[in-house]
Amino acid sequence: MYLVVGEDDEYYGSRPFREAYESICQRYRDEGLSGEEIDGLLVLDVKAAEYFSDRGITVQHGGGGLFARDEEIMGWLFSK
Repeated sequence: MYLVVGEDDEYYGSRPFREAYESICQRYRDEGLSGEEIDGLLVLDVKAAEYFSDRGITVQHGGGGLFARDEEIMGWLFSK
């Protein structure tokens, strides 16, 4: 699972993503998975404002469509 959000997403903010990530990580730890195993299953990627502005996007929430064209994000997903 790859969770990605703008740090200052105008609609959600990044806090719910951070909380979800921590909750999922804890469940995995409770099941006995190592940090390395969890890292292979779950990523939290909080994008700074520059990620959007460098690509000409002025709003983070609406700019989320960038993620589908991001080689790092899609590369991780398609490698699984």
